[in-house]
Amino acid sequence: MFGVPVPMTTPNPKPAPEADNGIWSLYVGDLDPKVTEADLIDKFRLIGPIASARLCCDSFTGDSLHYAYVNFFTLLDASTALCFLNHKELKGKPIRIMWSQRYPLTRKTGIANLFVKNLHLSFTSAQLQTMFSMFGKILSCKVAAENGKTKGFGFVQYDSEQSAMAARNALHGTLVKGKKIYVSKFVKKSARTVTRGEAMKASLQGQNKNLFIARAEQKEIANCHMEKLKAESLPLKNSTHPVHYSSFQSLGKDLIKQRQHGNIGNQSFVGNPLRAAKMKTTLSKSHNSSTVSKC
Repeated sequence: MFGVPVPMTTPNPKPAPEADNGIWSLYVGDLDPKVTEADLIDKFRLIGPIASARLCCDSFTGDSLHYAYVNFFTLLDASTALCFLNHKELKGKPIRIMWSQRYPLTRKTGIANLFVKNLHLSFTSAQLQTMFSMFGKILSCKVAAENGKTKGFGFVQYDSEQSAMAARNALHGTLVKGKKIYVSKFVKKSARTVTRGEAMKASLQGQNKNLFIARAEQKEIANCHMEKLKAESLPLKNSTHPVHYSSFQSLGKDLIKQRQHGNIGNQSFVGNPLRAAKMKTTLSKSHNSSTVSKC
C-alpha cells in the first residue's frame, strides 16, 4: 500500500503506565475547538464505563486548548479505546490518543522521537502509524495539519531508542505514494536555533577572515607597486606626469627629499591626478598666465 511491508495483525496496545488510584488515563489531543466534554463521553463510553472526562480550557478566556483526558476504570477498556479510537474523527477532525504521562520526560527530551517529511499531502496520521508500527511500540504518532490540510510532515515517537533507529534505518528514503520520504531523529526547535546560529556565526567569521586576508594582500601589492613607482619614476623638475603615493606621509617625505636634491621648484603642483583633456587645459592656462606675467 505504501511501498513497504505492513503487518496485517491487530495493533498492539501501547505500553500503559501504572494506574493512578485504580484509574487508567488517556490523553486525547488534536480536538476540534467545538468539542465538549459531553462529546468525549459519548464517543468513549461505547468502549466501556468511563470514570471521568476533562476538557482542558484556557483559565482566562474559557476557550478549549484542544486536548482532554479521559479516564477508565479498567486497563482493558483504556487499551481498547486507544487501539480502536485513535485517529478516528470527532466533529469531522481526527483525534490523537496516547497514554497520559504524569512525568513526560521522554516526550520533552525527544528520546526515540522521529521526524518524517516529504509525505504525500493525502497521507494521514493513521497511515503513518500503520507504516511505522512494525518496528516497535509507538507512544505517539501525528501528521501535522492546519485547517484540515496536511503539511507533508509528521512525528513518530517510540517507547525505545532502538525501535526508533530501526524504523529510521529501514524507512528513510522509501518511496511512499510516489514520494521519497525523509526520516531523521527529531531535534527540538531550541536546539535547531542554536545550531543554525553557531553555523551562521562560523560562516561570518570565515567570510570576515577571508575578506581580511584579501584586503591585506591587496594592500601589500599596492604598497609594493607604490614603492616601485617612487624608486623608478621620481618626478623630475617641471615634469607633469602623475605619480601615485600610498599615503600623504609618503608624499611629504618624497617632496622633502627632492627639494634637498634640487629636483623640485617653488611652483610645483601637488593634487589629484587629472584626465588628459583637463590636464591639457590646465597646462595651457598656466602657460598663458606665465607668458602674460613675463610681458
